[in-house]
Amino acid sequence: MSDLSPRDKRLAFFGVLTVLFLASLNLTVVGTAMPRVISDLGGFDLYAWAFTAYALTSTLIIPLVGTLSDNIGRRPVLLSGIVIFSLGSVLIGVSQSMEQLIAFRALQGLGSGALMSMAFVTIGDIFTPIERGRYQGYTGAVWGISSIVGPLVGGFLTDHLGWRWVFFVNLPFAVLAFVIIARFIQARRASTPRALDLPGSALLVLCVTPLLLALSWGGSAYPWTSAVMLGLLASALTFGVAFAWRQLRATHPIIDLQLLRNRTFAVANVTGFLTTAGLNAAILYLPLYMQGVRGSSASGSGAVLAPLMLGLVLTSTIAGQLVSRSGRYKTLVVIGVACTTVALYLTSRLGVDTPTWQATLVMVLLGLGMGPVNSLLTLAVQNATPAEQLGMVTSANQFFRQIGGTLAVAVFGTLMTAHLTHDLKDHLPSAASRLPAQLQDEVASPQLLTSPDQLSRLQGQIEAVGGHQLVEGVLRGLREVLSLALSEIFLLSAALSLISLLVVLGLPEVRLQGSPRRTRKARLTEAASTD
Repeated sequence: MSDLSPRDKRLAFFGVLTVLFLASLNLTVVGTAMPRVISDLGGFDLYAWAFTAYALTSTLIIPLVGTLSDNIGRRPVLLSGIVIFSLGSVLIGVSQSMEQLIAFRALQGLGSGALMSMAFVTIGDIFTPIERGRYQGYTGAVWGISSIVGPLVGGFLTDHLGWRWVFFVNLPFAVLAFVIIARFIQARRASTPRALDLPGSALLVLCVTPLLLALSWGGSAYPWTSAVMLGLLASALTFGVAFAWRQLRATHPIIDLQLLRNRTFAVANVTGFLTTAGLNAAILYLPLYMQGVRGSSASGSGAVLAPLMLGLVLTSTIAGQLVSRSGRYKTLVVIGVACTTVALYLTSRLGVDTPTWQATLVMVLLGLGMGPVNSLLTLAVQNATPAEQLGMVTSANQFFRQIGGTLAVAVFGTLMTAHLTHDLKDHLPSAASRLPAQLQDEVASPQLLTSPDQLSRLQGQIEAVGGHQLVEGVLRGLREVLSLALSEIFLLSAALSLISLLVVLGLPEVRLQGSPRRTRKARLTEAASTD
């Protein structure tokens, strides 16, 4: 699509931004609604799975749609993704149980994976390498803007119309995106289509799914040494080896493992794998911290993410402009990962009594760090690999990033459940033992902190038994144990980010094709040859 006129390029790019806005808006809208969802549908122990199911399917579909789009063109894949995403949104909005919601989130994730992957691939089609830096920066800005709007809109809808409208609100954006993509993205097919590696895709699913189940259930639902856990881990290992064997021998693999010999490709993907874990932890668990630990409303918990996203918008846009002018990206990526690491550590220090202004400063720093990282890692991978592999390498970059975030969230959910299960009673006042047995069961659940109606009802019953002091003691204990569980999650994500900082120091500095210095050198060479 590089032969498009400047006007058509801008229109096509606007279509890409609309798709990206749709997918990223949904990711951040959901975070502020989930505490109210579990209050309505129950299933606090399934809290992380509402995110994990979505992330799992959106991750697994990425390698397949990359090859598919190389064959049939970007437009059919984008339009199909919009339809699947919209259907999933409607079904989530009418869910009657957490199990239904999780299943429909998985369906929605299939559409989202296609949209997110194709957005970055299409940018690679439209623009030259030196132009991509600027426009990749704009995608980061759009992601940040949607992330600012998402929590605020999600909180407002949850507080005033109900959590179901958080999912119904996707539909107008889906219609707009469908019209723009159908009109302005060119329909092109590969002259020599590559066969889809369906066996490889099946092996990937059979590897990742039991691994996620093991990470989600280990130590909570089942002991790590139980037959169930050992069976899941053995299955993941077996199918993982089979997947690698298949990719090394397939004529057209969905992920060409030979590319791992490319140092830029390898370092960028490992870095993305690790840093996405921290960002997902912030998006998923900061609203829970604000509502459960600080007692904020859904709208208030959404507002805490706004400083994070403002920082992300600022540095993503600036970094894109700087890279387009200089042709260099490594320094910006290293600084971004370093800021992210520090911010995640500071996030782990947030507690019951942390002032709001401190939490706000931490969120700003996290956003400033994450802004340059994702878009510039994608740019580095695209610049260091052949143009004919653009769809596959971009999708592979998205895949490694998504799978890292998905696996991390599964581990985070297991940590939180284990912490709450083992430590909750130690943080409740001894007087709580005088409560009736049924009331003790209701009190001994942090889910109470996310349900204003249930909390108001139980406060009267608790006060009747032990007075106002017991009410305050119970609430304080619940908030402390939830805060400690979340601190462990953020500390682990900071450790992963620190490892990624060490990895990204080895990222090669491959000057962007068409960069200013290269262009001047080319002109001088051409002038010398004509003399």
